[in-house]
Amino acid sequence: MSSDRLKEAAECERKAEECMKTSMIKLKFKPDFDGAAMAMERASVCYRNAKEHRKAANSLVKAAEYYEQNRNLFHAAKAREGAGMLLREIKEYSEAVALFEKAINGYAESGSLDTAAMTVEKAADVLKKDDPKKALAIYQQGLALVQQSDRTKMAANFLKASTKLFLELGDYKGALVSIRDEIEKFAEVREFPRIGQLAIGLVLVNLAMEDSIAALKDYSWAVSLSDDVKHSEDARVCENLIGYYEAGDNESFQNVLKLGALRSMDNEYLRLQKILKAPGGNSGGGGAGDEEEEDEGLC
Repeated sequence: MSSDRLKEAAECERKAEECMKTSMIKLKFKPDFDGAAMAMERASVCYRNAKEHRKAANSLVKAAEYYEQNRNLFHAAKAREGAGMLLREIKEYSEAVALFEKAINGYAESGSLDTAAMTVEKAADVLKKDDPKKALAIYQQGLALVQQSDRTKMAANFLKASTKLFLELGDYKGALVSIRDEIEKFAEVREFPRIGQLAIGLVLVNLAMEDSIAALKDYSWAVSLSDDVKHSEDARVCENLIGYYEAGDNESFQNVLKLGALRSMDNEYLRLQKILKAPGGNSGGGGAGDEEEEDEGLC
């Protein structure tokens, strides 16, 4: 079966070469770029079925080049996206990311911004477990893309995903920048309840860096954006976290971490809470409760 697939792939490559030839006798004055591209796409399918992922990816890259020469930018981007997925399967992450980036730009250039955004999410999702830094780079590219087009909610989604990766990587400074940007996006669309929860996130990350002054500064900025945020339960949680932390009252600090507003946060924040403690105290699971509850929260 594998041998048959490889023979078919070679035949497809031969057809692609024929499509690219011109002939005065046959009155064929320019190459058939789309025909060559489709032949290479078929060759890729054959190589993939034969478990030759590298050759399958190379075939799609060649197809993308043919589509591009015919100004078919959407299909060129689609071919590069497919090649990136194949390279990711064989753990060639650097090459995969380069292809994803070209695909995202290609979709955007063709006017298909929604497809570009979906590719950002798809590419980052397949990369984040194996190489979160490269997934983060993809999210940052997507963020730059949607910010240019004033798509606030889409940008907020990319920022949230970026924040989670920053926290996973232990890059607290990067997480703070991302959370602040996310708050600004939600302020633009007046989704103030989301700002309250993100304010808690700012406080938690700052306290993880043992900087209660920065925590108070970020909290004060977040609640200044709306009276709804200032008088919310989330604001009181922030005040209690900072107050008990500065007072060195670890028992009360840990009790605040057990509140529902914190237990409902994303897993990355729950893991952060496990290591938090007020100065002079011991981290007591950071509001995760007993071990069984903690495991359930992180599922």
